[in-house]
Amino acid sequence: MTSPVDDGPLIEASADSGPLPSGLGRVAVGGVAWQGLSYLLGKTLVLAATIVLARLLTPRDFGIVGLALVFITYADVLTDLGVAEALVYLPADDRRNDAAVALALIVSSALVGIAMLAAPFAARFFNRPELTAMFRVLSLSLFLGATGQVPDALLRKRLLFRKRLVATVARSLGQGALSITLAALGLGPWSIVVGYLAGDAIWSSASWVLAGYRPRLRFWRVDKAVLRPLISYGAPSAMHALVVSLVFDVDYLIVGRVLGPVALGYYTLGFRMPELIIINVFYVLSAVAFPLFSRARKEPERLRKGYLTSLRLQTVYGVGAGVGLAVIAPMLIHVLFGARWNRSIIPLEALALYAAFRSVGNSATDVYKGIGRPGLAFGLSLIRLVVLVPALLVATRFGINGVSWTQMAVALVLAVFMQVVATRLLGLNVRTFLSALVPAIAMGLGTAVGAGAVRLWLPGPEVVRLAMAILAGVAMGIALIWTVNRRFLREMTALIVPRSKFGLRAS
Repeated sequence: MTSPVDDGPLIEASADSGPLPSGLGRVAVGGVAWQGLSYLLGKTLVLAATIVLARLLTPRDFGIVGLALVFITYADVLTDLGVAEALVYLPADDRRNDAAVALALIVSSALVGIAMLAAPFAARFFNRPELTAMFRVLSLSLFLGATGQVPDALLRKRLLFRKRLVATVARSLGQGALSITLAALGLGPWSIVVGYLAGDAIWSSASWVLAGYRPRLRFWRVDKAVLRPLISYGAPSAMHALVVSLVFDVDYLIVGRVLGPVALGYYTLGFRMPELIIINVFYVLSAVAFPLFSRARKEPERLRKGYLTSLRLQTVYGVGAGVGLAVIAPMLIHVLFGARWNRSIIPLEALALYAAFRSVGNSATDVYKGIGRPGLAFGLSLIRLVVLVPALLVATRFGINGVSWTQMAVALVLAVFMQVVATRLLGLNVRTFLSALVPAIAMGLGTAVGAGAVRLWLPGPEVVRLAMAILAGVAMGIALIWTVNRRFLREMTALIVPRSKFGLRAS
């Protein structure tokens, strides 16, 4: 299995990559543990801030910021032309690091200038003139975020996820604290904007300190031979990221354009919980899986085993959490956000299942990039976009509920398609793939039974019913896995329990 941009052996003795660890499973678990802790702390802070802001601000405030962020999010994925991903994949080389810094700064500066000029047109697209100033201010995040891409990529390449934790938590804490303070002072949607920019600046600064890398003066005089492999891998990776961003944000664009900012506010809140609890966990696993798949790409059997392990982990969590979140949606909305957000309940139910189905196809993208095929990931994402856009436009006839259920249906079909391609690419048979999904199916059924029984039949205060539904769902899910596939639980326990062999030194 060769790579179109491979210019030398990846597994080499260096400070950045090092030899492929023999205990790759425990190294992976160690990385996931630190990255997971980073996610948990960071997103707990984001969730807490969202709960407070939901009581200080209005659905329209959330919707207005959501509209302004739509185009910024699309541009954000192009700020470094994908060279950060290339740094994770390619052999360690300080010249590449320097070139990547230069490219990120130049491209992001150009994107900020374009965004400043395009702001009135974006505001006109949504028929909201007040978006112009907000769009221009938010465009500064393109540059701020780009400044931290290279040090963050180096931390990922070295599997230093413990250090990434510090940068992530600092970002969430700073962003949330500032946004809440400004909202309490009456700044409305601008409180979210200022907090967003502050979070980017804090994250970038912390990443530079933690990575310990400093670009040399020559980074403005970039050798074309150094740039070539960066761009060869990075360009299709960046295009894939752009299409993925379109896929995952085009619903906001369509809802905001067709149904308006109030509907977008309810839809955004409905999406927020699956995003925080499920979808962002995939980013945790991907942050670890991609560099590990890259290291294992010369060993096909190890790569296949690693892929199946990643698939089991993601689907057990994704399906269990998605089904559970769909079942407890009414209680969760009432307890956390209040009755005025009732219109977010049905979107939350549908989008939780959407997130569950996404867990089935998510690991495929990591393996495409890990074997040097980012172009394949780009092509498949483009197919997804072509299918999704017309489907969502038709679904707007049924409001945000129709958009949400359409998202779920499309996610299911395309997850199956993504896995068909991945299994053929890795030489896996259908039976092996389906066996890997058994724990996830058991977790989903058990969670539905446990949490569903509480929702339907347990009386009492909603906060108590919510807590009991969560406990019952988790317990029944684990019990059903134990009944149908005890080996999976034993394997996961064997990786986690022996802490002296946890692999934390690698993270």
